[in-house]
Amino acid sequence: MSVKRCGISVGSQRKKLCVSETYFHKCLRESGLILKHPPEKCEASEETVKIVRNLEKTLKNHMNYPRNVSELLSDFEKECKDQNILQHYVFLNIVRITDENCEGSPRVSQSVVRILLSIPILQKKLTDYIFNKAIDLAALNACGPWIQKILKCFSGLDQIVDPQKIATYLINLLEIASEKPVKLEIITAIPDIIGDQELDNVVTELSRILREDLELVPAILDCFTYLSLSDEQYSQLQQKALAIVKNIPKCMYYPNFVRFLLSGRANEGSSMEIVQGLRDGLGWPTSLASPQEIATSQVLTAAAIRNSMVGSKAVVNAWLKVVSNCKTDTDHKPIDFIILLILYSTSEDKEKLVETLIKKQVKLNILKEPLINNVFENFEPVLKDQFNTLIRLTNSLMRIHSEPLVISLASHIYVLMFSHAPDRQTIVAELLHVGLYNKECLMNTLVILNNVAAKDMGLLKPQSLQMLNLLDYTDKMSLNEFKAVVNIVCGLAYSYENSVIRDDMHMIIRKQLGTSRLKVKIQGIISGVHAIKYLIAKDDDEPMIDLPDDVSYGFTTLLSTGDLREAAEIIEFISRSTSNHPDMTALFYDEMSDVISSATCVSKNFLAWLTDAATNDLQQNFIVDSISKPRIKNLKLTMQYCLNAEGEMDEVIAINIGGIALDEKEVNVAILSPLFRLVATLHSRQHEGDLSTIDALLGCPVVMPEFDIDEIEELDSTSVSGVLDCLIHCTNWFRELLNAFAIQNDANLTPKILSRVQQVQEMESLILNILVKANIAYKPPVCAFNVSGYTGNPADRGVVKPAPKQKPQKKPAHNDTVLPETAKTQPTPNAPIKNKLETIHKLPLRELSLDLLNLLNNELSDGMENLNMKSLKFLLMCLNANLEKILISKVKRITFLSKPEDCVAYDAKKAEECAKTVNEVLPKVMSHLETVTTYIGRNSSENSQNKSGFMYPPDLEEYLTCLEYMYIFLTTYFKWIGFRNHNIALFKVSLRTVSKDNPDAVSLKELLLGVSKYLQKHEKYCLQLSTAVSLINLMKTFQEYSSSSILVKILRDMAKNFLSQQWKTFDGVPEKGLVFNQSVDKLFQIYFTNNEVISLKNLALQLNTEIQNLKGKNDTLETFKCINKSNFPILYRNLGTAVHEAAKTRLNQGLTNAEHLDVWKDVATVLKYMSDVAKTLDNRNNLLAFFKKSLPILKLFISQGVPMMELNFKTRTQEVLEVLKIMQQSTRFLQSLCCHARIKKDMALMSKVPYMRQMLETLVYKVKAVLAANNCSEAFWMGNLKNKDIHGEVIATQASQGEESVDDCDEQLPEDESGDSDDGDVNSVSDII
Repeated sequence: MSVKRCGISVGSQRKKLCVSETYFHKCLRESGLILKHPPEKCEASEETVKIVRNLEKTLKNHMNYPRNVSELLSDFEKECKDQNILQHYVFLNIVRITDENCEGSPRVSQSVVRILLSIPILQKKLTDYIFNKAIDLAALNACGPWIQKILKCFSGLDQIVDPQKIATYLINLLEIASEKPVKLEIITAIPDIIGDQELDNVVTELSRILREDLELVPAILDCFTYLSLSDEQYSQLQQKALAIVKNIPKCMYYPNFVRFLLSGRANEGSSMEIVQGLRDGLGWPTSLASPQEIATSQVLTAAAIRNSMVGSKAVVNAWLKVVSNCKTDTDHKPIDFIILLILYSTSEDKEKLVETLIKKQVKLNILKEPLINNVFENFEPVLKDQFNTLIRLTNSLMRIHSEPLVISLASHIYVLMFSHAPDRQTIVAELLHVGLYNKECLMNTLVILNNVAAKDMGLLKPQSLQMLNLLDYTDKMSLNEFKAVVNIVCGLAYSYENSVIRDDMHMIIRKQLGTSRLKVKIQGIISGVHAIKYLIAKDDDEPMIDLPDDVSYGFTTLLSTGDLREAAEIIEFISRSTSNHPDMTALFYDEMSDVISSATCVSKNFLAWLTDAATNDLQQNFIVDSISKPRIKNLKLTMQYCLNAEGEMDEVIAINIGGIALDEKEVNVAILSPLFRLVATLHSRQHEGDLSTIDALLGCPVVMPEFDIDEIEELDSTSVSGVLDCLIHCTNWFRELLNAFAIQNDANLTPKILSRVQQVQEMESLILNILVKANIAYKPPVCAFNVSGYTGNPADRGVVKPAPKQKPQKKPAHNDTVLPETAKTQPTPNAPIKNKLETIHKLPLRELSLDLLNLLNNELSDGMENLNMKSLKFLLMCLNANLEKILISKVKRITFLSKPEDCVAYDAKKAEECAKTVNEVLPKVMSHLETVTTYIGRNSSENSQNKSGFMYPPDLEEYLTCLEYMYIFLTTYFKWIGFRNHNIALFKVSLRTVSKDNPDAVSLKELLLGVSKYLQKHEKYCLQLSTAVSLINLMKTFQEYSSSSILVKILRDMAKNFLSQQWKTFDGVPEKGLVFNQSVDKLFQIYFTNNEVISLKNLALQLNTEIQNLKGKNDTLETFKCINKSNFPILYRNLGTAVHEAAKTRLNQGLTNAEHLDVWKDVATVLKYMSDVAKTLDNRNNLLAFFKKSLPILKLFISQGVPMMELNFKTRTQEVLEVLKIMQQSTRFLQSLCCHARIKKDMALMSKVPYMRQMLETLVYKVKAVLAANNCSEAFWMGNLKNKDIHGEVIATQASQGEESVDDCDEQLPEDESGDSDDGDVNSVSDII
């Protein structure tokens, strides 16, 4: 090569030639690697693997081996004294030179040091040299640019000669290095360098750094994750990591902790500890991190948790167990819901688990809305990341339409999503999809949208057109659903001047009101009223307008142009379009009353105009100062029911009900009550609740026909119908007077209000008496209620047939669903009472409002103008029904069979206002309760029931019924679902009001205990079964808020005492019938709660003795005197259910083998005693109960008992055999029952026979397997049993009999709620096999 061509000096060429002649360069060149100094790159003519192989071969084949190795390393060290050359050899500076890469730049592939370290004979000394250099650089804080390349040389070597030395060097390097990046690089590279056998020292050192340097925690944890740690090492590191995660200040490290701790190494036991530790430790303090850091940390942590769930079943089970172990709402943390949400996103199987767990915890009052509030407040980034999953979960919860609490939670989540999620269009679309394609969910989805609109209408404004399209689906909606839709659409149309749907909505309302289709016209009325609601919702800046005295609905020009005049025009249009439909007019007045009373803001000018117009309407059409026609249709008209004194009025005025109702004028009297309601609402709104401007109407007389009730049968049917029409309209008038004036605190009005209460009762009784005496088919007048059916035509409640006279009946009716709730609480009503209740239920009477609660503040005293016992009873009866509707205290399961009017959604705001009102009158209610109980206590000792059938005096009956209604009142109030989520303070205040024993208690548990002990003393006042059941229901309500064993014991003791009594009616006749049996069944369910198996065994033995006395129909058990031969199956089947539950609970308590055997011996004994009872009282109901209740017990014995028999057979042979022999007696009787079912052709029994035969066959083979496993096969003999009946007699072939006599069976037994649920367990017998 010429000097000119090379382009370098002679001196430089001589130096290069000298270097090239070293043994180090020569060996590498012969192996295929040409070394060059910087800035040039070294050139490789062969693959790296071949270079390594050639170099190792060259060294070993040399004549001076192994001295040549030292010479090569010596040359390398001499050359690397120049730090630039060392860096050149450590870094990736080798390029592959081939013919293929002549075009373009060659690819850099390896470093020289990496190739040398790949040769075992060079590795040891070269390792010493490289790490010593690295340590020197680290001491000078100059290792930063080098460390990654140095560690890369050692990473992933095929063979490490001395791993312990390398581990030691790495530890030393960690100790000496002070630069954080250098330490991070070293820790990150450790898993790729160190072998599994040299982990101890490294792990020890990293553990020390883990405690001392928190900034290195993520790298160390990731390093641990990739190392093959032993179980002991992992356990130790786990404890250290859990201790650190609770105190670490930087939330950015949480994902690393999760990845390490939930790496899938832990078993079920340790997973629980890890998960619990993470749950306690994971927290995102806003004061120590920026919002961006928190968001990133939360999303990455959630992703790490999800990955661990996907990879480990143990982790999933641990999280589920930790969340499900929360027993109270205070045990829950916001992260629990995030965990459930993450788990829900993993698979379809997990979706069902999460839904079931949430449903269970919501029903148990554990998972509450405040927790969800905290979740949205603290974990918004995760919720946004899991947005689609959250929507899917919420939709699934919405579809659980039979659980109001679950739906309430789902609705709350949706409302929060509207406030926090950016994509509201998706939320609206999902909500509408759920509602429109799931009829049961529609009302709840509309309530959610209305709640969002009430908080901020602007949230839905971008979806205005989407909401308008809802009107296309209204044909199949109920009236309440249509109202909810129209409220949203009108709000979006009329709340903003520039609304894109305002003109469309205005045109729709006009079309609906102008149609001849009645259903569409009703929709027009509802739409128009809701449009008015938003048009008048404004504060007036204009001065008040002067109105003439004769204002009517047509005087729309009195209002200024704009929204107010548009609202007035809608009212005038509605008034004209409904003039021929009084029921629709009444609907309009009622809807306007609701709008005015609930509106937060109403224009003063519009309010004044409408008030004058409505008042003039009432005065002109219904108020008179004299009777123009004294006699109509042979009926004399007079002014009656006047309460105003002579000096109170300047002139006499009266409500012309009789004159209008009997004379059939153009004005229909049916609109009187709705119109007055509107007038009263307007005056109350205009004068801030004061009704002094119209208080003369409270006491003014009513024009009514005169008649003698004793001579009513002599009148013709037309006259009787006219009298009844007048009485119904007058009752409705009085009811609306009560609704309007109940909240007026004027002392002069109170006597009149209470007098009207008394008159309402008397008038309703009078109506019933006329119906009974007149014996006509009466058709009630058309009223506003007829529109509630929303059928499109004026619906009719049907003809009210006369109540038949009492006749002896063999079998009372089974179905009591037609009765109002007040009737169902009565002790088995006789036929006349039931017929009266059905009749009053069919009459179109106006509903009394909850404002009547204010009347309870009056003192109890005798007299018509005071709150007497009859009035109190009437008020409580009406208030209980209304409270239940508003507070949703009684769970009503909605199905596809439910009526549309039954599907009323829960209004949380209205319910909260109602609860606060009840709390205000609660002290007075408790005072009335004291008065009632004092009277009963004073009189019950003298008038107690006796065997001859003592009849209670009428006044005591009133007090007992009143006491029952007060218990129901308190139960309905305290069952309010709002107490489960919010309003805990209100709940405690109410409990203090009720409690007498411990009013100073602070904690909820103490308050509940004090209330329960106070009410326990009321046991002696329950002289009727219906009263006892009402008290039990109240006690059970308090018990649902606490897990205290004391409350459970109090409840059980009360149930036992009630069951030990023989209950009689007010007439002294022993109670019987369906309602009585349902009450007894409820008491037994409470009595058998949390029983021990041993106590059930004693009870079963006692029953065997006592049933010998059940010979006649009137004979009762000594222990439970409410049980006779006919209703004994109620006790029997509850006992069977209790045995299964007690055994299952006891077996889950971690028993020893001996204790297991004792439990199964007791269970087998109970089964034997129960079979003996079934043989003695062998009626169909008892046999069916034993058959059904034995199935789950046998399954439990096969799955848990038989394996325990096998374990204990050798050590406790006699005990095991004793259990099997006792069990055999029951199984043989069950076999006989199978034959009995076939002979008797009993379909109820025959449906269970296949399951039972499969279960018995499984048990036989399981017992045989136990004996075989213990080398006792010869002790087992198996053959064909003879077909015998339940009495032990052999059944002839082909024998069959008809149905057995049911004389001893009570056909009015309540349904067994737990009976059919056991079949689900039976179906899984194959799982046992």
